[in-house]
Amino acid sequence: MGYDEIISHPRDGDDFVLEKHLTEVTARMLRIGRFEDEKRCSERTVASIIGWLHDFGKVTPAFQAKVRGEYYGRPQLTYHARLGAFAAYWVIDELGGEEREALAAFATISRHHGVLPDLATHVIEDIYYNEVNSGESAKAWAVTQVETIDEKPSHAQAANEFLIEAGSERTTWDRFRTAIRDGSLLESIASAVSHDSGFGPNRDPDPDLFPDTTYDRAIRYFGALTLADKTSAGEIPESNLRREPLPLETLDSYVEDLTADDELEQALNERREAAREDARTNGVRRLLASDADVGRLTLPTGLGKTFTGLTTAFTLRDEHYERRNLAEKPTVVYALPFTSIIEQTRELFEDPDLWNADPQSHKFTVHHHLSDTVTQVDTERGTNGDAETDRRSRHDALLGESWRSGTVLTTFVQLFESLAGPTNSASLKLSALQDAVIVLDEPQALPKRWWAAIPRLVRTLSDEFDATIIAMTATQPALFEASNDCETVELLEDAEEYYREAKRVQYTVDDSVWALGNSATETVPVSHKVAGGRIVDAVTAGQRSQDTAPAPSALAVCNTIASSRRLTDTVLEAASSDVIHVGEVYEQVLEDAGAREPADDDDPSERFTDPDTLARRTLERLGLTAGGKVMHPESESITDVQWVWDEQVQPSLIVATFNSRYRPRDRRVLVRLADVLTTIETPFVLVSTQAVEAGVDLSFGQVFRDVAPLDSIVQAAGRCNRSFQWGIEGGAVTIWLLADPDAPDAGVDQTPAAHVYEGEVGEHLSLIAETLREELPSNTEIDELHMTRQAVPAYFDAIQKQSIASQQLRSYVDDFEATMLGATSLIQQDYPTVDVLVAVTDTERELLEKLGDAFANGDTPTAYDLLQSAADLRLSVPARDAAEALTGVPRADRKDRGEPEGVHVLAFDADRDGGGSYDLDSGGFIADDDDAVGGRFTI
Repeated sequence: MGYDEIISHPRDGDDFVLEKHLTEVTARMLRIGRFEDEKRCSERTVASIIGWLHDFGKVTPAFQAKVRGEYYGRPQLTYHARLGAFAAYWVIDELGGEEREALAAFATISRHHGVLPDLATHVIEDIYYNEVNSGESAKAWAVTQVETIDEKPSHAQAANEFLIEAGSERTTWDRFRTAIRDGSLLESIASAVSHDSGFGPNRDPDPDLFPDTTYDRAIRYFGALTLADKTSAGEIPESNLRREPLPLETLDSYVEDLTADDELEQALNERREAAREDARTNGVRRLLASDADVGRLTLPTGLGKTFTGLTTAFTLRDEHYERRNLAEKPTVVYALPFTSIIEQTRELFEDPDLWNADPQSHKFTVHHHLSDTVTQVDTERGTNGDAETDRRSRHDALLGESWRSGTVLTTFVQLFESLAGPTNSASLKLSALQDAVIVLDEPQALPKRWWAAIPRLVRTLSDEFDATIIAMTATQPALFEASNDCETVELLEDAEEYYREAKRVQYTVDDSVWALGNSATETVPVSHKVAGGRIVDAVTAGQRSQDTAPAPSALAVCNTIASSRRLTDTVLEAASSDVIHVGEVYEQVLEDAGAREPADDDDPSERFTDPDTLARRTLERLGLTAGGKVMHPESESITDVQWVWDEQVQPSLIVATFNSRYRPRDRRVLVRLADVLTTIETPFVLVSTQAVEAGVDLSFGQVFRDVAPLDSIVQAAGRCNRSFQWGIEGGAVTIWLLADPDAPDAGVDQTPAAHVYEGEVGEHLSLIAETLREELPSNTEIDELHMTRQAVPAYFDAIQKQSIASQQLRSYVDDFEATMLGATSLIQQDYPTVDVLVAVTDTERELLEKLGDAFANGDTPTAYDLLQSAADLRLSVPARDAAEALTGVPRADRKDRGEPEGVHVLAFDADRDGGGSYDLDSGGFIADDDDAVGGRFTI
C-alpha cells in the first residue's frame, strides 16, 4: 500500500485520501477560526497541528483494513483518536508550545467524535493506567498501534510525512515512536495533570497543575475541528459556510414607517426611538471604548427592547467587521429563555414587511431543539464497537446546527450548553461565536443555580472567542456585577428616565401574598373558583379609563398547566351562558383547513394553512367582520383592520387558554387572535402560563399573576396597557397566591407556586413576600417605579445572599471537568420530558405517515426534511406520562421505544392513539392527570 493509498474513508468513486482530508481540515480550521500568529508556537500553529494530526491514527494497518471491509481482528486497534492525541501533544511540546496548548490539543483530538472529557481523570484513568500496562489491558491500543505501523513501511512513511508537515523536520516518526515506546511521552502527559502517589504507576489526578483556562482554549479548538472535520468528510463546499448579514438599514426603514393610533402612543414611540438611537450611538461607543465584556441594556417592558437590542447588536457587528478587518460580518446570536418564545419571535424576522428572512438560509437560522432528538452512539468512548469513519453527517442539519448564518435565533440552553461540556454535534456551533455579538434577552430567566457558571462562561466567550454580550431586560439581575469574571457597562445613560416616562400600571398585592411568611397573619390562598369569579367581575363590570379605550380585558398567568386549565374552567363557570371559548371555534377551523384530499406532495406541510388565514377564519366564524366586509386571504394582516360584531351573535365574554401544551402552530394563531380580541367591543380573558410573559406583544387592561419571582411578575405586567390604551397608569396588575387546583384547602405548601419555586430557593415564597412588604409603601396602588426600580433589585440582592448558585459548576470549568459539566443541564434533570408530534388534521396525519415511511425505507434525507417540517406540531410532555399513558404511541422513526439510536420523538394521532388527547378548548395536550410540577411551563 502506497502513501497515496492511505485513505480517510471510503466513498462512491474515488476513496477520500487521508492526506487530502487532513489538508482540507487544517485549511478549514484556520479559516473558520481566528487564531493569533504572533509567537513561535502560536494559536494558529496549534490549530494547524490539530488539523493535521486529528486523524493521524488512521495510518494504522487495522484502520485501513477496516474501512476496506478486510479487518477481522481486535476492534480497538481500528480506533484513531487516541494516537492522534498523543501525536499532537508531542509535536506541540517539541515545538516549545505551552502546556495549556498541548493539553487542549490532546483533549480535543482524544474525544473529537464524542464529548470532551474530565481532562485529568481521562488522562490518568482512561489512558495512563491502561497504556502503561498495555500488554494486560483490553483498554490499551496506542502502544500496540505504533508497533503495527512500524511493521508496515508505507504506513510508517505516511506517519512520518504527517508528523513533519504538522511540526518540523525534527518531529519525525522515529522520534515519536521512541517517545511512545520508552514511555516518556505518556509520563509527560500524566505529569501535567497528576501527582505521583507512590510506587508503581499510581497517580492522583490534580486539575490545579494546569491553567484554569485550559478548558476555554480546548473548546475553541474542539469547535473548529469538529466543524472542519464534518464538513470536509461530508464534502460540503466551503462556500456553504459563509454567512450573510441581515441589514440594519431594513430595520431602520421599518421603524421609520411605524404609526401611532393616538398622542400617547406617538409619545411612546418617540421614547422607543430615543432609546434605540441612544444605545446605537452612545451605548456602542461606551462599550467599544471600555474593556467591558457585557453591555447592559435596561429598558421597561414594551419600550422597544427587541428593536433596540437588534439595532445595538447589528451596529456592534458592523463595527467589529471594520475594526477587526474580518473577512465577513460575524454572527449575531439572539438568545431567549424558552423554545416557545422562539416560535413567536421568529415571526419578526420572517415578517415580509421587515426582513422576510428564510430560516434555512445563510442569513437566518432558527435553532430548534427538535434537531437534538437525534442520538448517535459514539464508537470510541468504550472498548467495543466500530471505528468512526466520519460519514454520518447530513448536510442541511449540520449547517443548521453549526449556526453558519448571519443571525441566529436560539435558546439559552442551546447557547450555554454548547459551551458547557459540548458533545461533538453541539460543538459545531462554537466557531460561529468567534467575534459574535450575543444578545441575552431576559437573562434573569437563567436558572439561578447556574448564576456562578454563566459569568465564567461569558469570560470564555469574551477571552477566547472575542464575542460581545448584550444583557437585555427590564429587570437586570445581579448576575454579572457580582462576579469577578466580567466587566459591564450601561448602554443607556439614564435608564431611570425611561422608566419614569413609561408608567403604565399600578400594582395590588393581594392579602394572600402580603401575609406570606408573616407569623402574625394567616395566609389563605385564593381558590381557583374565587379567582375565576373575580376575573369575570373585573372584565364585565370594569369601567374604561377613557371613552376611546378598548373594552375591559384580562390576562391571568398561572404557574402550572394544571392550574391554567382549572382557572379556565372556573372563568367559564362564573360567566353567563353566552360565553365563547376561542379554542372550540379555532379547532373547527383547523380541522376544516386540514381536511383536504391527500396529494402527492413530497412534504404535506407545504399545504398547511398559514396562521393569519387560520386566525382570520376563526374571527369570521366567531361572528366578526373587518370594517363590515368579509375578509379575503390576500388582504392585509388581521391586526391592521377594525373588527366589528354581527350584533346577533355578539357574546358577553370571550375566553381563551394559552400554554406550552399547545403546538407552536396553534400558539401562533392564538397570539394573533388575542391581539385582535383585546381591541374589540367585548370583554376578553386569556388564561395562560408563563408562556405569555416574554416575546409576546399583547396588551390587556388588567393582569392577574399567581405569585412568582418578582422579575417574572414584572414580565407579566409588561403585557398590560403596553401602548397606554387605557391611559397613563391605567393598567391594573394583581399579585395573588392561587390554591391547589384540585385541593383548595391543602395549604400554602401545596400551591402551584410552592411546587414550582420553593425547590429553587429555600422559603422562596416568603422571601418574595418579605421583599414586597419591606420595599413597598403599601399593598395597593403601588407605583410601577417602586416595583421595578426598588423591589426587584432588593429581591435580586436577597437571592444573591442565599448563595444558591452552584460554585461546583464554575469549578467544573476551571478544572476542565467537561463530562461533569456537560451532564448538568440548564433544564432541571429531575423532570425529563419527551417530544411528541401531534397530528390533528388529515394533512398533518399524512405528514407523520410520510415521515415514518421515509425512516422505515431508509430514506433518511427525506425523513429529516419531513421531521423539520413537522416542528410546528411538536410539544413536550413529562417522560413519566409518556411511559405510563402513551404506551401505544409509536416513535416517529418507527423504532422500538427503548432503542438508543434514532429520533426520540413520538408521533401522536389525535383520532387514533389512546392515552392522550389534544383539545384546543381545554389546555392543549393531555397525556395523563398532570401533577403540579409536570405542568410547569419552564420544564
